[in-house]
Amino acid sequence: MLLVNILPLILILVLLFKRKHMLFAGLCGGALAIIIGRISIGSVSGIFIKGVSSMLGITVPILYAATAAMVARGGSIQSLVELAKRGLKGKISILAGIMVLIQAFATYMAGMGAGNTMVTAPLIATAFGAIPEIIAAMAIATAVGFTTSPASTETALAAESAGREIIAHAAAMRPLTIVFFLLAAGLAIYGVYKRGALTVNKKAVVKEEQEKTSLLWKKAIPALALLIMVIAGSRINSLIGITIFTPVTAVIFTSILTVIFTPLNTNDTSEALVDGSKFILTTLFSVGIFLGFINIIAELGTFEQLAAIAGNAPQTIIVPVAMIIAFLIAIPAGAFCAGVLTLVLPTLAVLGLPSEAMGLVAIAAGLGTQVSPVQINVAALAKGFELEIIDVIKGNVKYILGSLVLLILISIVII
Repeated sequence: MLLVNILPLILILVLLFKRKHMLFAGLCGGALAIIIGRISIGSVSGIFIKGVSSMLGITVPILYAATAAMVARGGSIQSLVELAKRGLKGKISILAGIMVLIQAFATYMAGMGAGNTMVTAPLIATAFGAIPEIIAAMAIATAVGFTTSPASTETALAAESAGREIIAHAAAMRPLTIVFFLLAAGLAIYGVYKRGALTVNKKAVVKEEQEKTSLLWKKAIPALALLIMVIAGSRINSLIGITIFTPVTAVIFTSILTVIFTPLNTNDTSEALVDGSKFILTTLFSVGIFLGFINIIAELGTFEQLAAIAGNAPQTIIVPVAMIIAFLIAIPAGAFCAGVLTLVLPTLAVLGLPSEAMGLVAIAAGLGTQVSPVQINVAALAKGFELEIIDVIKGNVKYILGSLVLLILISIVII
């Protein structure tokens, strides 16, 4: 039965590899699933609309994407990047590693990555351009960050499956988290060292280099404030005992600072905020349609049947097999990594495996999401670096697969 139910997924992947549009591939796969499962049109309609609405309901990344675009139009991001370059005295490869680490730890603290990516990706794109190694490094750091964070659903599921406290599980996974964060930073540094900065707007760069440091600091304030509020807002709230910094207040405060410290007036700032949302909303709409088709395929029970394969593997290799299956399921179902884990982790829980095994499977699923056309962080990377989603995926594949292989080797050693 699995061989039949998996045909729609295979069809989608074949069409994507042949460079067909994501929505056409999804339509073909969804249509085949309807035929195989004899799913009624009434059921299909509800399933499909749920996919679209779930993506458009992801409001925080939309807010941050629009705000980041707004401060970029005011020249704030460019100014902040130029100040960082001056502070590092031209050692821009080090800056790439630092920015990836900022993304990594911001994701770890928040338990989710796409909102942070919406802010950090434009900064990195302005400094270096769309360097594949940097984009892949951000994807790897984000995947590991949200799957091992004590604040994430994925970590909670892994800990619960092993009957362990979340904090204890997160602490056990932390050395591995740090290793992958450092590897991601190293990959970014290598990418810049290998390719140099692929600066897109040379005139803007020359202009920034000619400006006085005091003026750069003034213009950089909105971008710096947004970065701080996104990364450390919740921590600041807990320290002062009052909730001040939220996604909404971050947008409001940043907008006010943009009016005060950049050439944009109130009308320009408002228009920039609205215009900044167009790309991400369009992207999420197309991703939502594709997810609707994936949800139709899910009605066949395909993903559950794939997950059950792990239970039939020899116990000596059950963790690597479970990791590979979680990774593969996350590619078409990457919008909800936690949902992937609910399919795979119960099998490991029955065998009484330690929480570290669950954590490794969670990371594998997280890595799979970073080559998924329905993953919001991939959409965020596409937006930040002004690329198509499929181009981000193609650039990520070899580095993500390399990370998965390394993770499997680690699992063989420690489990």
